[in-house]
Amino acid sequence: MARAKASRDKKQQWGQFMTPPALAREMVRSLDLDAQMMVLEPSFGDGSFLLALIDRLMRVGSGDERQRFERIMTRQLFGIEIDPELMERALAAIADRWGPIPENHNLINGDFFRNEFPLVEFDLVVGNPPYGGTFDPHIEDRLDRKYGKWAGYKLKKETYSFFIARSLDLLAEGGTLRFISSDTFTTIKTMGGLRRRLMDQATVSIDHLRRFSDETVQPTLILTAVKSPPSDRVLVDGAPLSKVEIESTGNFSWRLDTSLAQYFSGPTVGQFMIATGGMTIGRNEYFVRELRDGKFWEPYEFSYFDDPVTLEKEIGKARLGKLSPAVQAKISARERAGETVRNLRVTLRDKPIELAFPHEDYRPYNKADSQVIYAPPRSVVFWKDGGDAVLTFKKNGNWYLHGVGGQKFFEREGLTWQLVSPRIRMRYLPPGYIIDTGAPCAFLRPGVDKDELWFVLGWCQTEEATRILKTVINHTRNIQGKDLERLPYPWWVDASAKREVIGLVRSMVEEGKRGRRYKPADPEIAKLNTLFAFSTL
Repeated sequence: MARAKASRDKKQQWGQFMTPPALAREMVRSLDLDAQMMVLEPSFGDGSFLLALIDRLMRVGSGDERQRFERIMTRQLFGIEIDPELMERALAAIADRWGPIPENHNLINGDFFRNEFPLVEFDLVVGNPPYGGTFDPHIEDRLDRKYGKWAGYKLKKETYSFFIARSLDLLAEGGTLRFISSDTFTTIKTMGGLRRRLMDQATVSIDHLRRFSDETVQPTLILTAVKSPPSDRVLVDGAPLSKVEIESTGNFSWRLDTSLAQYFSGPTVGQFMIATGGMTIGRNEYFVRELRDGKFWEPYEFSYFDDPVTLEKEIGKARLGKLSPAVQAKISARERAGETVRNLRVTLRDKPIELAFPHEDYRPYNKADSQVIYAPPRSVVFWKDGGDAVLTFKKNGNWYLHGVGGQKFFEREGLTWQLVSPRIRMRYLPPGYIIDTGAPCAFLRPGVDKDELWFVLGWCQTEEATRILKTVINHTRNIQGKDLERLPYPWWVDASAKREVIGLVRSMVEEGKRGRRYKPADPEIAKLNTLFAFSTL
């Protein structure tokens, strides 16, 4: 996976989104700069921020224009850019405006995470860190150990988040970090460590941008962090959000408002259900078949063979193609001893055979579906002998296939929904399914009454459930299992309304089994919206 990411084109690999010059000037204009400040631009691209910074710094301090320019370039302004072509463009733009650049300037071509600086601290770090870029695989694990957690909370291994973390380390007390950033870090659980780190080390404000540039439609914001003792609030578009309110969301969300805070004063869905992802097969075409009118075609035959152990093959399957010397020595010893492992052979039949479902060797496979309430099985997976073929294939594949997500929940009754969706599209999951990674699932915790299954299913059909989840819990395209667990449980619904919800949802599921397909405008969905309307009575 890491090698595939590293093979992308340069723009994707380095996460390059150039800052419009007008936006860079606007961001720098409000900064209070002086002739002694030390300034860093850690990913300067084609120079939009450098030009804006030099222009502002040229207006402060003594000396003629050339003296001020040399002071800035040799003593004040530091920058780094990984792309040599962009660096040359930036240097050319600076020279075109202010003349020859001093030879001992501090703008270098390199990797921000590999370069040290002669200064211990900066007064200002400003710029537009790369989004979705690729880390140098030789230092990736070391960076993850250094920046991947804060106070026990996850800080996702993403270029812009690690840029923020390292920049905080480089700031002087009272210094300012001002970055353009993707807004994804404001809610998702895996960025909780970044949000906590910012509040632990700085006074923070974020201001959403209406538009960044034509290069991307990704929502963006301006992050301003002034290094300070821990802060008890963050300013979001000028409005204060207290740490107490942030903590109430369960994922330390920075997108809570007054209208939604009321929901977070009671239990969550996670106290009644446990959510999980499913399995990644790696080659669905080998094992998964599409159902059509209760029939499907099987193009393959499966058999097993003794596969010789070799060091070359094991290195090829390892993460980043690396194994420790001790592990290599063990594998080499097994190779010399002629050891083998049981592996799967997949052979294309001369002619596919037609089969009918149900079939003893196949199970329904829970792939993503946009239907709500209920959907019939649309795919099956080869699952003879408890999935022996699939599990053997995975065990002998690349390192990221070895785990079997959600395995202990296979064939259990529960709920499921689309992973990638602008709203919660949840449906009932009957017993018997093998679950896929593209459709997360939730199952009742031990001892919880089954009626809660119908109650939660009904709640997740409502507009308000989607609004809460997509605003506060995870505003990105994904709806992960833990997002559902953090969704407020409808504690405000009285016993009478709860019984009505349960009865209505059970009847809707039965209608779904008879072929009914529900849409948001259907009267039953409208009724659920009414029954779940917030009330403190």
